[in-house]
Amino acid sequence: MVGILNQALADLISEQIMQRHVTELRAVLSTGNEITMHAEFTVGRDFIIYRTAKDSGGKWAMTPFAHIVQLIV
Repeated sequence: MVGILNQALADLISEQIMQRHVTELRAVLSTGNEITMHAEFTVGRDFIIYRTAKDSGGKWAMTPFAHIVQLIV
């Protein structure tokens, strides 16, 4: 069941990124921290891979959907 929900969420996020030509996403995590994600994005079945805001040198990070409380597209 969780796998199906994660895939549906991944599909919705991917579609929003394509439709809006989004280059930045913000998310509030379960820890209370807010992160900023920069394009290019890779949206997997249960995670988002993105370039970090602090590192313009190309460092990439991965955040699981389970840790995201709110996603601002």
